[in-house]
Amino acid sequence: MITKQKVRDYEVIGLNKPFNLFLTRLGMILFYGNASYLVVLVSFVSFSSFFGFSLTTNYISDLGSKNVIPFPYVHDFICVFGGLVSLPVNFFMRKKLRIVYKSSKHSILFLEIGAVLGVIGNAGYVFLGVFSLDRAGPGQIFHGVTALLAFGGSVVSIFFYSLSIILSHRCKLRNLGLFGLITPTSLLFIYCVISIPLIEWFLLSSILGFLFLLDYYVFKL
Repeated sequence: MITKQKVRDYEVIGLNKPFNLFLTRLGMILFYGNASYLVVLVSFVSFSSFFGFSLTTNYISDLGSKNVIPFPYVHDFICVFGGLVSLPVNFFMRKKLRIVYKSSKHSILFLEIGAVLGVIGNAGYVFLGVFSLDRAGPGQIFHGVTALLAFGGSVVSIFFYSLSIILSHRCKLRNLGLFGLITPTSLLFIYCVISIPLIEWFLLSSILGFLFLLDYYVFKL
């Protein structure tokens, strides 16, 4: 039986007809894919600690170096997997935030910018798995550029997503928007001033935390 609530849910994710369940199922796959990525990443970092890896002395990129851990290809796979499952989520975010909230012209613009930069950040994260420290290129230029795209694109994307959320009417995510507006940006600035591993890990945690909470809101399984 198709209720009015279900019809509204279909409309939110862009479906014109309730029997077209493709996007609904794709959304579920993406949500669980992102959840799985987080579990695998945390598990891998924890397991790497048995080989001397430490959040206080090792940067994130060290997970992709055979000089640090004996199995760097696992981290390469995690980067590619995480970027691929996160990239399409930007289109779901863009669709739902445009429909659920009667946004102002400026918040719509910020939302569009956030979605584009989110795609760039996710693509950069995929290529981090390709150009890890073991394949960083001359002077580590390939790794450096992809890291800049991954972190820079993600942080600026979150900043604009958060602006859109805060400016939207009847917004239920204002606290999340304030977090995204302040925390990742502040941590990125601090990291540029004090380039120590622990700050980089805090920055990654703020990015992943914001995106996962926004993913949960968008897909709400």
